Formats: sequence, C-alpha cells, structure tokens
Amino acid sequence: MKNIAISVYNVTKMFKVYNKPSDIIMEFIFGKPRHKEVWALQDISFQVERGEILGIIGRNGAGKSTLLRILAGTLDKTSGQIEVNGRISAILELGTGFHPEYTGRENIYTGGMCLGMSKEEIRRKIDSIIEFSELNNVIDQPFKTYSTGMQARLTFATAISVEPDILIIDEALAVGDILFQEKCYRQIMKISASGTTVLFVTHSLGTMYDLCSKAILLHQGKIVEEGLPRRIGYAYEKLLAEERNKVGVKVSLQSSTDVDIFLAAQILDIVLLNRKQVAVSTLFNGEDYLIRIRCLCIRDCSSLSLGFRIQKPNGQVVYGTSTMSNKVEVSGKAGETIEIVFSFHCILNSGQYLLGGGVARLKGEMEYELIHILREGVVFTVVSNGLFQGDMDLKSKIISIEKKMNSYV
Repeated sequence: MKNIAISVYNVTKMFKVYNKPSDIIMEFIFGKPRHKEVWALQDISFQVERGEILGIIGRNGAGKSTLLRILAGTLDKTSGQIEVNGRISAILELGTGFHPEYTGRENIYTGGMCLGMSKEEIRRKIDSIIEFSELNNVIDQPFKTYSTGMQARLTFATAISVEPDILIIDEALAVGDILFQEKCYRQIMKISASGTTVLFVTHSLGTMYDLCSKAILLHQGKIVEEGLPRRIGYAYEKLLAEERNKVGVKVSLQSSTDVDIFLAAQILDIVLLNRKQVAVSTLFNGEDYLIRIRCLCIRDCSSLSLGFRIQKPNGQVVYGTSTMSNKVEVSGKAGETIEIVFSFHCILNSGQYLLGGGVARLKGEMEYELIHILREGVVFTVVSNGLFQGDMDLKSKIISIEKKMNSYV
C-alpha cells in the first residue's frame, strides 16, 4: 500500500433537491420528505498510485467535479471510504481563496494559506510564483482587473508552489492561452516525474492522451471504464456516438469473422499491404502502401461510408479519412462483402502506430450514424531516417538562401 496515493471505496454522493426554500423548513418541522434525491456519484471505487497522472473524463453532469471536491475535502460524501496518503493541493475553480479587491501579490498569500502554506513558506516562494505566472507587471493591481486567463495563471502558479504529494485540477487550465497551457502541462509532467500524483478532469481526449498514464470514464455518476487512456478514449467516443445517434454502436478491438446479426454492417478486417499487395507490419518512410478494409453487409445498406484511422499508442489521432470524405458512394445488399482499398504515401516518423476502421450509415451530405468501429485492427511500426521532427515528414525543402550587406557596415 506504500505506492498507493489515493484509495476510493464505494463512494456515493446524494444531493437533496428542494422545489422551494420553504420545503426545507417544512421537512424539518414535520419530518416528511419534501425533497428529490439526486445521486451524483454511485459506488465509485478506484486506486491511484504515486506519480500517476489520472485523467477523469465524461460529459457534463457525469459527477467529475463532485468527485474531485470530495477528494479535496471541500465536500462530504454520503457513504463510502477514502484514503489519501499525502498533502493535497487542489485547483477546483479559478480564484479559490482569492479576493477580487486584493492585489495579485496579496492574493498569493491568502490563496497560499488556503492551500495550507504558512506565511513564511509563501514569503520564500513568492518570487518564483510571480515568475511562473508571468504577471510581474500587474502583480500589484487588484485581482478583479485580471482577465480570466490571468486569473488562471496566478491560481495555477500558487497551487503548484505548495509542492503537493497530490495535485487535483478541475479544468482550470482550459481558459488559459495556449502558451501558458503548454507551460502548465510541462510543469505537470515534471512534478509527476518527481513523484507527485495528479488527478486531472478534462473534456479533451487530446489532453488526456498527452498527459495521462491512466484514465477513468464517468457517466451518470458511475465509472463506465477504467484503464489505458486510449481505451477510455474509445469508450468515450462510443458513448458520444450513441447519445448523438440514439442507437447502439459496436466497438471491436480485433478483427473477427463472427457475424453480429443485430448490426446492419460489420467490419471484418483491415489489412496493410505493400505495393506487391503483401500484408506488412513494418512500413518505411517514403514508400507507398495500401489499406484494405472488408465490410460485410448483414442487411441491405443503400448508403454507407467506410474509413480508417491511424493513431499513436497513447490514442492521439494522426490521420483518418473515409469514402464519405472522398465523396464516394458505397452501398451493398444483404450478404455482400464490400472491399475498399485506400492508397497512401507513408510520411510518418519512426515509431509504433495503431490502425483501425469503421463503417457508418449516411444520413445526409456530411451526417452519419456509426454502426461498427474496429480499433487496433493492425499494429504497425514505421522506420524513417530521423532527419525531421514531429509525427510526419512534410518534405519541406530550402528553396533559397540570400545574403545582403547592411548599409551601416
């Protein structure tokens, strides 16, 4: 248990919702319930190891913020047990413990003390806090005059200065400018590497993929899925697709010839081929390849879209396209197998990638309803010369070099 920073066992949170304030008094006097029970969390259980960055994702109202507030100690649970091993610093909302009339410098003291620091500790750290926030030119102005992004900077800079064992962040970084967000993410990775545990609520799959080593999907107060960020990303995409389409969407993690009779169409397999149409799992940068997708029509399908998606191991999407994007119409009769072949020129950098496919029913020019998704149908490796940075080689070339003599020389 030494490596466990947070343990949550069967935590439940119920809120009493009253139609009007007087119902609270009437309920107290007569002892007859006049409230509605709203269950924000139901039997939540999980553990977080020291140094892990746990992403918590879900739709609005899923219970994410409620869970963080309970972990931070600012909200009582209805039932269950929580064990927290270490000092917690939490950014639950912008300006927690900050007074709008006080200057930024004064608020570092009040906010820092709300986070458990002493005045002497804050005095030692205040210069580094101001430097990290990049607000030196306005630090002695009232907090209320700061923009939302500036308030986020000061809030985050103060919170991380606590040097916590556990850092809890509830989407506070989403409002900052892109450069400061990047700076915050680097700092989160740095403090995590030093042993700090981070719990991070987000709506962004990209942020979860970039930052987190583990993730949880919350939906309607319950944990739907827990595990690797990319697996949580698949589950979240499935959830969003089902809520958008009002129908179930099947997600598979490997090819299968077993037919699901409840589907209108099903991806059977997806294969990477070289120019000789031989299946390969190692690709070379600069070479041409094919992606073949086979789809079985279980029922008559008058308008379909088939496509593929390439992802990095963390789940980050590198590239994807479909017949719909290429303005190609696809249809099939019950029992027919449709085979679509895409060509592409490999410009990817060295590394491992995941290839998946999907089939959707078209509902309009750019509207569709997902039917079946195959994730991780192929795991492949790319070998490149390493003479470029990033995920792909855009083949940039130098077209000119000029030298000009300055007139003052």
